Amino acid sequence: MKLPAFILLAILLAACVSLPASAGITAATSGPQTIVKADTVTISGTGAENGTMALWIVGRNYFNLLTATPDKQGNYVFTVKPEETSRFSSGEYALIIQDPGADKALGIAPLLWSDGIRIADQGKVIANIGDKSSFRADVTPVAATILNSSSLSGTDDIFTPRYFYVEEPSVRFTRAGDNAKLPDQATGEAILITGTTNMGAENVLTVEIRNATDRSLVTSRSIPVVKGTNTNQWTYSLDAPGMPAGEYVVTVGQQKYSTIGRSSALLSILEYRLAGTPDVPLLPAIPATGDLYSLILPLIISFAALVIIGIIMIVSLRK
Repeated sequence: MKLPAFILLAILLAACVSLPASAGITAATSGPQTIVKADTVTISGTGAENGTMALWIVGRNYFNLLTATPDKQGNYVFTVKPEETSRFSSGEYALIIQDPGADKALGIAPLLWSDGIRIADQGKVIANIGDKSSFRADVTPVAATILNSSSLSGTDDIFTPRYFYVEEPSVRFTRAGDNAKLPDQATGEAILITGTTNMGAENVLTVEIRNATDRSLVTSRSIPVVKGTNTNQWTYSLDAPGMPAGEYVVTVGQQKYSTIGRSSALLSILEYRLAGTPDVPLLPAIPATGDLYSLILPLIISFAALVIIGIIMIVSLRK
């Protein structure tokens, strides 16, 4: 038996309304599957046709819930700001997107009680995930309880999880050895120092070069973080003539809120010398004051003797 066309159309429309918005979810983080503390995290999506979306954030010693209202085209954005991610702890984090489903209502919600967090459907408790202080680096069990809540209640809310690892910010030098020593540079030449960082491309790093002896500041400049395929990059350059000969400490990094990510390496600038130039001076060294008299006195005596001999010869010839 064939269904009338208008009934088929109604069924298709109902199916479209209840479709999850998970198909178009995009996560912009510090790096692939990585969130660095004090970096911005953006979760965006398309196809949200059922109203207000929710984002559950679960991690070690951490819990939060954000909401976002889609625009008329069904696009939505969750932004976790640096002041919030600076509170994250190292370990695994679950970011769970909640679509309200066909009834256009977020039926499942957390209840924050003094002794822990409950999961409720329309105010009725259906699960207990405990206090956030009990959440460990592996949040899979807690995330599973949240995800399973939809099947326990029979609600049409749709959950879509994304998992990330939170790291402390770090900076590395590309060519620094085990002793954090950069390759030697020469005076009169341009300087190029490169490295990597796990911090996101929205960050700006500060490069400081200080005298290794007294730690006085020689130069300082801000440089961008450049997005890479697997890890992000940074580059510092100083045009010729570079810097005077000496020992320097190069520090690259930044401080945002209470989070510090920086690293230092030693740089030696050597005096430039042409190939084949001898190590000893070409001219003899000037003698000290005492040695100068001992060198000139014989010359004076010899000159005086010659003068006397000349006078004697002149007098003899006249006779």
